[in-house]
Amino acid sequence: MSEKFTQRLITIRSHPIRYLFIPKCGCTYVKNLIWKLHTGSQFQNPLRIHVVDKDLPRASDFGLTSAHIRNEDYAFTVLRNPVDRFYSLYTDKVVGPGHKMYVPLRSILADKYGLDVSASSLTAHTKNCSILIEWIAENLQSEKDIAKEAHWTPQAYRKNLMWQFDLKLLLVKDLERQLSILLEPIIPNIEDMLKNLERNQSSKDFRREEVVTPKLRKRINEVFSDDRKLFGQVRDQWKAKPHMSSREIPRYREIKW
Repeated sequence: MSEKFTQRLITIRSHPIRYLFIPKCGCTYVKNLIWKLHTGSQFQNPLRIHVVDKDLPRASDFGLTSAHIRNEDYAFTVLRNPVDRFYSLYTDKVVGPGHKMYVPLRSILADKYGLDVSASSLTAHTKNCSILIEWIAENLQSEKDIAKEAHWTPQAYRKNLMWQFDLKLLLVKDLERQLSILLEPIIPNIEDMLKNLERNQSSKDFRREEVVTPKLRKRINEVFSDDRKLFGQVRDQWKAKPHMSSREIPRYREIKW
């Protein structure tokens, strides 16, 4: 496989861990773990771990091919319920502090589509989310206003990479436990290490369930329909075997489209 694909996988020198990161899918948490394994210490500003992406080794640095990685036990990615991922984008990059260090998404939505940047009521946030999902639907089709960006492109856009490397599939909602299951064979103290890691949790005064109405949820799942299929199958496999071993973690080859 050409280097442009293998360089997408973050790795470390001390362990055969290969990680494909997808924005808004627990990547702050996982990158902080990889940094600690790579350097032996915590990153000084855990929520800003993404600024050192270039300092983390890639699978391409070791001359690994897709054939090598497909036979490895610790090559993985992390998936998320598409509704939760969409809501995290909204609370972090649109109405949260994350918009200050991001593409001009918030200003475009406010200036051209009426998004209320000072929304304080649940109704206002629901309206904002409706504006956002309709804009994403158009942007994914035509790159309306700005180029498509990794924080809102579907997780399924990476399915060619998941297939090429036959990655193991973990879920954000149970990530600490699932990472422990995955890595315990090569990192015996992984549970203790994971307990002290930083998560990038958006601060908010409102719960997703209060903002995302059934109609809005349906629309999000329509726009991210492939993500819903992918997430649903992986979730069902984890539920079917709650006490699985590292070797039993579902791989992409088990996904049926």
